[in-house]
Amino acid sequence: MRATRQGVYALEATAIVVAVVLLAAILGPHEAQIAAMTAIFALAGVGLNILVGYTGLVSLGHVVFFAIGAYGWARLTESGSVALALIVPIGVSLVVAAVIVLVTLRVSGYYFGVTTLAIGLLSVVAVQNATWLTNGYAGISGIQQLTVPAFSGPAQVLVTSGVVLAVAYFLQSCLRESPLGAAMLTTRFDVPAAQALGVSVARVRLTAFMISSVPVTVAGAFLAQLVHYIGPDQFSMETSIRLIAIAIIGGRGWRWAPLPGAVVVVTLPELLRPLADYRLVFYGVTLAFVALFMPRGLNQVVTWAAGRIHTLRGRPA
Repeated sequence: MRATRQGVYALEATAIVVAVVLLAAILGPHEAQIAAMTAIFALAGVGLNILVGYTGLVSLGHVVFFAIGAYGWARLTESGSVALALIVPIGVSLVVAAVIVLVTLRVSGYYFGVTTLAIGLLSVVAVQNATWLTNGYAGISGIQQLTVPAFSGPAQVLVTSGVVLAVAYFLQSCLRESPLGAAMLTTRFDVPAAQALGVSVARVRLTAFMISSVPVTVAGAFLAQLVHYIGPDQFSMETSIRLIAIAIIGGRGWRWAPLPGAVVVVTLPELLRPLADYRLVFYGVTLAFVALFMPRGLNQVVTWAAGRIHTLRGRPA
């Protein structure tokens, strides 16, 4: 059964790659820029979906991993080492994630969210003041992109980030079916039951937090490639809200959640750019609507629509 499901996940991941390549081939530069930004935030959303959807932990501090990936790529590609520009930031993020969990080991629920929010705010201060690494408020420009034959500009980033998104989607889906994924889900829904079954809640949360940091870090590297510039403003509170909103609006724990969540959080505001000043209002209203009427996010809409179609098909003509 697990092998069959993994085959389905592999086909779905392949479909994502095909769709991304087709979009890169037919979209103009501006549309490709928006699509690439959506793919990048969907990739980051995979990490938040694992954390929020599988363990129930709400983190408002994952923007720190976004910054690590972006600045790590910008600085390490200056020496021409693309491999190091990915490996080193991921390693740093894993260490930082472990430290965050160890510091917050005794808090849970809202207190965990507030603590991670403080960590996110501190990361912005660190970016602003570590001028030897981040260049402070001036930021870093002229950032190198991964090259893809037959594509250029935003289309290159769309293809590369889309391929990585497909891989992350596949691994995230397989994780849910694994013993580790089952342990994560148990800690989300019933901590005492998980402890009674011999599950180490602290170890599971540590593992989940570390795993969730990796896609966000890689997404940060792609963000730096897409915009060719990174500065403190890109890792603000708004970015933290966007990251967590993707998982919640998409449907916590649903394997497809990062994709429609990113479309709502990233694509729609870009298409409604004349209303950019009201972006935070849009996020707030959307999150409130989801919390009140769609607790399972867009997954609830898809499930309802699928049920209706099944019912209509079953009716006699």
